[in-house]
Amino acid sequence: MALPLRLGEPKATAANAMLPYLLRRSCAAYPTPRLLESRLAALYGASLYAGAAKLGETHWLSLSLSVIEDRFAFAGDSLTADCAALLEELLFRPRLAEGLFSAEAVELEKRLLCERLESEQGEKRIHSIRRMEALMCGNEAFGLNAYGTPEAIMALTPADMAAAWRNLLSRAKMQITLVSAGDGAAVEATFRGAFAGITRDPVVLGGEFIPAASAVRSFTEYEPVEQAKLVLGFRVGMRNRDDHNFATRMMADIFGGGVYSKLFTVVREEKSLCYYCAARANRYKGTMVVFSGVDRAKAEEAREAILEQLAAIQEGDFSDELIADSRRSLRDTFFSVVDAPESLADYYSTGLITGEYLSPREIYERLEAVTREEIIAAAKQVTLDTVYLLCTAKKEGDAA
Repeated sequence: MALPLRLGEPKATAANAMLPYLLRRSCAAYPTPRLLESRLAALYGASLYAGAAKLGETHWLSLSLSVIEDRFAFAGDSLTADCAALLEELLFRPRLAEGLFSAEAVELEKRLLCERLESEQGEKRIHSIRRMEALMCGNEAFGLNAYGTPEAIMALTPADMAAAWRNLLSRAKMQITLVSAGDGAAVEATFRGAFAGITRDPVVLGGEFIPAASAVRSFTEYEPVEQAKLVLGFRVGMRNRDDHNFATRMMADIFGGGVYSKLFTVVREEKSLCYYCAARANRYKGTMVVFSGVDRAKAEEAREAILEQLAAIQEGDFSDELIADSRRSLRDTFFSVVDAPESLADYYSTGLITGEYLSPREIYERLEAVTREEIIAAAKQVTLDTVYLLCTAKKEGDAA
């Protein structure tokens, strides 16, 4: 389920983020968590999941069930159809009283969502990346946290959640993904029937792409951390999700994708300037982030070394062997998607946003076709936007 993230609507962001977790708790047919757990146990121990994340400026919400294949069940048991029916119940017929969610359930999920936000903030590597994104994209919806803010979460009411649920059914762009060896006709029929009774006006998903940074901004924030976190945010010249997408992916992987990359072999290993250093491109926003753990005293030197390696790629200073290593790693990454049903479902669910359904093999083949010249051209479009450092405040008398 996908909805746009919107600046200036903090309660809407928080409500949408909490909604999958609230819907996972119960439904009209199984009005308590205990009854729902009993139903899952009867479905051979099926597992129910909920999630909220952001892909670019899209709020990506999910409900999913994992269960054994029908062929492993007792004769006559159709677990796939039964699980589809349960998901349909959870999404379309939640437990409501006078049109509202239970106040008790809402209060519990508010607390749990705040705990998820706190847990993310407690993981300093993730927290530093999120802070850099918020500072770099403060005037863009991408700067929002997918969970919202603690203040917005705690302000939510049962009426807010009911309104968010009705908006989800009518406005969210939705996709049902089935990973199974069996026939999906029953799943399709279940959801077609559910949607038939709803007036739908799905949103048009988009995103704001800023091809180049106008200036470099630097921020330092202080928290008691054992290891300073240095995060660099770049604009990669993309004007939409498809603009030199595959060349940018290859460039980012050569830059900081694995143990073969420039950042690992030079900045970490050769120069010993960081404990870890990696780069990730975001095709949904046209950005690239470099995140590293450093000694505070070496932060500036590490920043310069990172930019030197980007400049080296822009000048074509990388070997054919490095390109081959990157391709092998990307091949392993994409081909391993099929190893687990959950990863395959997640992989294809992004088609809801991109509108394309290329197989992992097809994606890799496009990456394999990227030339050295295209990698260099992609690197030359990268501009540094934001430098963020999270470190412990110096005490009086500490060395600079």
